[in-house]
Amino acid sequence: MESNYKNYQSMVTAVTTGINRLDGVCRHLSMDAQADDLNSIGERLENHIFSVGIMGEFKRGKSTVINAMLGSEIVPADIMPCSATLNYIKWDATKHARVRFKDGTTKDIPVEELSDYITKITEESERQAENVEDATVYYPCRFCQNGVQIIDTPGLNDDERMNAISESVIPTLDAIIMVTVPGSPFGISEAEFVRNKIMTSDLGRIIFVVNKIDTVDEDERDRIINHIKSKIKTSVLEKMKAVYGEDSEEYRGAMDKLAGIRIIGVSAKQALKGKLKDDQKLLEQSGFPAFEDLLSKLLTEERGLLELIHPVNQIMSTGRTSLETIENRLNALNMDAEEFKMVQKESISKIKETRKKKKEEIKALKAKGKTLYIDLLPRVDSAYEDVKNAVFDYVGSIPITEESCANQAALDAFSEKVNGDIQKQIEDSFSIATERLMNEVDTQLGKDVERLKSFGNEFNNIVQGIHLELNTASSSKGISSPLGSARDALIETGIMYGAVAILGDALPGVGGLISGWRDHGLKGALVGGVSGYGIGMLAATVAGAFLPVGLPLILITGIASTFGGKMVTNLIFGRKKKEQKTASEEDIRTTLFNSAEKCIDDLRSQQYLEKWLKEFCETSYQSVAENIDQEWENTLVTLEGSLSQIEADIKMNESNKKNVQDTMNDYVRIINEVMGEVQPVRDRLSSALNEN
Repeated sequence: MESNYKNYQSMVTAVTTGINRLDGVCRHLSMDAQADDLNSIGERLENHIFSVGIMGEFKRGKSTVINAMLGSEIVPADIMPCSATLNYIKWDATKHARVRFKDGTTKDIPVEELSDYITKITEESERQAENVEDATVYYPCRFCQNGVQIIDTPGLNDDERMNAISESVIPTLDAIIMVTVPGSPFGISEAEFVRNKIMTSDLGRIIFVVNKIDTVDEDERDRIINHIKSKIKTSVLEKMKAVYGEDSEEYRGAMDKLAGIRIIGVSAKQALKGKLKDDQKLLEQSGFPAFEDLLSKLLTEERGLLELIHPVNQIMSTGRTSLETIENRLNALNMDAEEFKMVQKESISKIKETRKKKKEEIKALKAKGKTLYIDLLPRVDSAYEDVKNAVFDYVGSIPITEESCANQAALDAFSEKVNGDIQKQIEDSFSIATERLMNEVDTQLGKDVERLKSFGNEFNNIVQGIHLELNTASSSKGISSPLGSARDALIETGIMYGAVAILGDALPGVGGLISGWRDHGLKGALVGGVSGYGIGMLAATVAGAFLPVGLPLILITGIASTFGGKMVTNLIFGRKKKEQKTASEEDIRTTLFNSAEKCIDDLRSQQYLEKWLKEFCETSYQSVAENIDQEWENTLVTLEGSLSQIEADIKMNESNKKNVQDTMNDYVRIINEVMGEVQPVRDRLSSALNEN
């Protein structure tokens, strides 16, 4: 496990060192925009902390799993099953806890007092917890020292407020540990969580941990694991069938991916005891080392590599642009001033015209987000009808007996069950509807970005044309390229003009995105983007997060939870008091139909889906468009700065020109060294993409 983190950290060090060295080169070449990007990326990479969420129903042994991961009884067992807030565990040299209140204030407290602030153990602590935003336990544990924080969440089968707290943190997690137990494997709330709260493309972030496996005979353990795995597959494939159709490539792809689903049996109790007593035999028996190795590989070899893709792409893109800028300056040193003025005037005119066309292309791409929303509105109408039909089908199948409404207690139980079941039907149906819509937006956005390739080619040709004009002018005087073998070596490794193995087509801002998307879908686009940042935004808004921004499931849950259980009670007992007559089965079912219809019509009248879809379409298109625009703009600004520097260089005396040439050659050496140091990381990223 430790070796995985060390290998990852060594790659991070190579990349951040390269970023720092390139920053100095960029500043001297007046490439301030690229330097700022590099600094921002480097800071994010250095400060990145892997977030591991612990989720599951109550009494699954979540707190014991956490303590076993930490190797110490840091979290008292009577706190976690009653958690009413999000609780973070982070590394620090001294043990203490910090409570953050909803008014923004904080309070440092002993860990032993934490239960007074974050639990529902007593009425007083529950009232206190209502004012708490979250709590953090700091502890000098080896696990968190690797740059990992653990987030404990309220149980999945708690009330709606607790569920909302759990769901709010999901998009921020690098990994989810879903804790279940053999006696109640993959319960209803866990199945609904996977089906409704997780995008089908994101199962790769989850490790299903079957805790208390030591309570099962060894001969039965494989059967239990396979049973849980089968239930997970069934739940996911039902969702895929509903969203994409059984004959779709997505459905077939899901079947292949589910073969590699991560599920492992452990005894957290044995693991904790083994670590505390330094009993390696007991620790091995617990199955925990295998789980920890699985988690470390997920964080470092998958999530960690995704964190490195953007910085590596930016280093290569910046290195390429820096070399072109250096070559322009060196080649132009021997140009006549008048000759350069002609090239400069023509180049500035081309840059101005290109910037105008760029603005039009970006504006058109953003506008397509708005028109796509309008085009998809008929799908929204169909979604409401699909939800209504699904709920009506369920209401029609509800068994209503005399025992169901024999007395107040029986009716309350019946109403509560019906209310919960119909709420689940509404959530499930809307989850399917929103994921269908997201898939359509994702597909269309990919097509619209690919249409930019035509302008991307034109943009690239103009930039390279200006570069060639400067080279041609110097070549006519018999001056060879001063970069020599260093430049040729960089071209051979793919760095100078596109780094084809990872970046795809050599089109600033869009080429790698297009080829990556075309060859490997969204994952390839993540790797393919030259700038990377725009595609990171795409991942966050299209398919890279568990819950997309604005997905109205929590809002839908809020409305669905008001569904007419009380209406049923009032119908039966209200009538009984007035007429001394119990409502018939037909009356009850009719009331359920009317209540369900009203609930869904309320959603429709408040346009929850429409509001979400409008924001989702516009935000997705705007995010991608703005970042492609920024990449293109950086290229043009760099070219303008290069022309200004060349103008000043030409006016220098021979001695100063010699100094410029020596400085530029030093920069070429630095770039060459950085590329050589980052090359192994680039190879690892390329290999990881091809493996999957």
